[in-house]
Amino acid sequence: MGYAERIRQEIEGLPPDQQAQVLAFVVALKTPPLPAILPALSPDQEKRRDALLAFFAPFQADLSSYRFDREEASARR
Repeated sequence: MGYAERIRQEIEGLPPDQQAQVLAFVVALKTPPLPAILPALSPDQEKRRDALLAFFAPFQADLSSYRFDREEASARR
């Protein structure tokens, strides 16, 4: 029995969302890493980045549970 068959047997009992996570992991393993194309930041640039991140921190919100309802949005027009 090969690895593919063993993996298939192991994930058969998982719920579909966890099977999707396994597939996403496999795809991520096959994707080559991006090259580091950005130069390193100078100390002044790091200070500015940190200041901007601190400024915008209160505006960050977790939208993972938000579900867009087209009909509801159209009704608000």
